[in-house]
Amino acid sequence: MQASYKNIAWTMLKPISIFSGLVLWHALATHVVNDATLLVSPLVVIAKAYEMLFVTADLYPHLYASSWIFLQGMVLATVVGVPIGFLMALSPAVRDYVNPWMTALYTTPRIAFAPVILLWLGIDLAAKVIIVFLGCVFPILINSFYGMRVVSREFVEVGRSFRLSRGSLFMKILLPASVPFILAGLRLAVGRGLTGVAIAEWFGATEGLGYLIFFAGQTLNLPILFVGVAVFAILGILGFQLLRVIEDLASPWRKELLVK
Repeated sequence: MQASYKNIAWTMLKPISIFSGLVLWHALATHVVNDATLLVSPLVVIAKAYEMLFVTADLYPHLYASSWIFLQGMVLATVVGVPIGFLMALSPAVRDYVNPWMTALYTTPRIAFAPVILLWLGIDLAAKVIIVFLGCVFPILINSFYGMRVVSREFVEVGRSFRLSRGSLFMKILLPASVPFILAGLRLAVGRGLTGVAIAEWFGATEGLGYLIFFAGQTLNLPILFVGVAVFAILGILGFQLLRVIEDLASPWRKELLVK
C-alpha cells in the first residue's frame, strides 16, 4: 500500500512540475518582461499551436519532415553504432583503429560539418540524415562499448564453465548485460539527434521544425518560434519515455532493484 502511494506521488510530480514551469513562464512574460517582442506567454503559444494544428494545419508538414529525418538518422546510427561498439570492446585492434576517428569526430561541433555535408550531398534528405546520424552514432557507440566492457568477469567464467559457445555466451550473457547501457546511449542520442535535425534544417531547407524556428526568428514571430521549440521538447520527452518503457521490458530486473 505504501509503495502504491509512493508511485502515485512520483507520478503526480511530473504534471505538477510542468504546470509550475508554465505558471512561472506566464508570470515572467506578463509581469516581468511585459514585452511581446521579447517573450510571449505560454497561453499565446498554446493558442498559436492550436491554430497551426487544427485551423490552418500548417504544422503537420514541418512535423512530418523533421520526424522522418530524425527517425532515419537514429535508426542508421543504431545499426552502425551498436555493432562497432561491440567490436571495439571485443577486439583491441578494432578499438585502437577506430578510437582516434571516433574521438575526433565526436568532439568536433556538428554545425561545422553541416555546410560541408550539404555542399557534397546537396540539400536533399540524404544530407540531413547524415547530419543527424553524426549526432546520434557516437553516444550509442560509446555506451555499447562500455556496456560490453563492464560485464562481470564472473558471469563470463560461469558461462564458459558450462561450455557455452561464443555465440551463446554473447547472446545469453554479454548482450543482456549491455542492454541498459545501449538504451542509455539511445536516450543521449535522442537529444543530440533532435539538435542535428534543427541544424540540418537551418541550411537550405524549405520545411521542418528547424526551418520553422529559423524563419520565425528571422521575422521576429515569437509565437511560431516557441511553437517549434515546444514541439522539439515534446518529441524529446516522448522519445525518452518510449526508451524507458523499452528498458523496463528488456531488463525488468533493473526495475525490481530500483523499487527495492
